[in-house]
Amino acid sequence: MDTQGRQQADIPNDGPARADAAEPAAARHWRLTLRLTAALLLAWFVAGFVGVFFATELRQRFFGWPLGFWFASQGALLVFLAIVAVYAWAMGRIDAATGLAEEEG
Repeated sequence: MDTQGRQQADIPNDGPARADAAEPAAARHWRLTLRLTAALLLAWFVAGFVGVFFATELRQRFFGWPLGFWFASQGALLVFLAIVAVYAWAMGRIDAATGLAEEEG
């Protein structure tokens, strides 16, 4: 009986400690992810709607087309590509900072 008690005492009980340690990291990861998503959605809204809405005010010509056309068609696409790149880069940093990054292999 004494041997069984000793064997059980030698096994570390990390169950609740690991859950408590992982919870703040997961909560911090989620908070940072929500902030990043909100900021990038705001950039998407500005590029996709606000820029297009005010594009008619730009009456200057650029390569034969109104400047508003270039902002609405080409500029918005470049901003959308930048949003995707920033999201991928920032999520990698957030994952690494919170210790939740996927292992390469």
